[in-house]
Amino acid sequence: MTELQFELQSFSRREKGSRKGLVNGFGEVTVTVKRRKRSTRAGFDQLTVRLHGEQMPAIEYCTVGPQRPTLKNSRFRINGHVVQLAFNDKAFRNTSRALTFSYHDRSYRYTVIGFEKGSKLSRPGVLITVTRGNSTLRKGMSSFGAVTGDADALDVALALIFEEINTTELTTSGLVSDVLNRILNPRADELGE
Repeated sequence: MTELQFELQSFSRREKGSRKGLVNGFGEVTVTVKRRKRSTRAGFDQLTVRLHGEQMPAIEYCTVGPQRPTLKNSRFRINGHVVQLAFNDKAFRNTSRALTFSYHDRSYRYTVIGFEKGSKLSRPGVLITVTRGNSTLRKGMSSFGAVTGDADALDVALALIFEEINTTELTTSGLVSDVLNRILNPRADELGE
């Protein structure tokens, strides 16, 4: 597919945060966040993000945290295979802090454009840009996607799953916030143990 565009609208149900919409060529897609009971070890909710769609691969992202799913303490699975996520948490620029991961013979790079502005998922020959803005159909915010290149269902699914994950750590402002948090609360990392 080349030059595909789509919109996923936000909606929420009891205990869930979600996005759903029609992605031409791939059918209806829904991304859901489900909270489970608090972990007695960490003291936070267990959060699971799942992507659903008839033509989409099975993707699951699990984490422990107080609000939105984060990159810390996470487990990422594609079609049942565990995928390792990595990013340079010492880098200053958003492009240098990009999240990288591989699945089978594909290498992906996920870059946050700016705080709450959007993101880019790329692999050789494919670029998917997702931005946020006012919904075209109703009140609330939507995620707007633009696909360039020969993307398949896996590419689109990967770009969409991160819409419900807090990726602030991949931004310069996330770096500054983390440094300030460590200065003001140097023992914060010990709370989960």
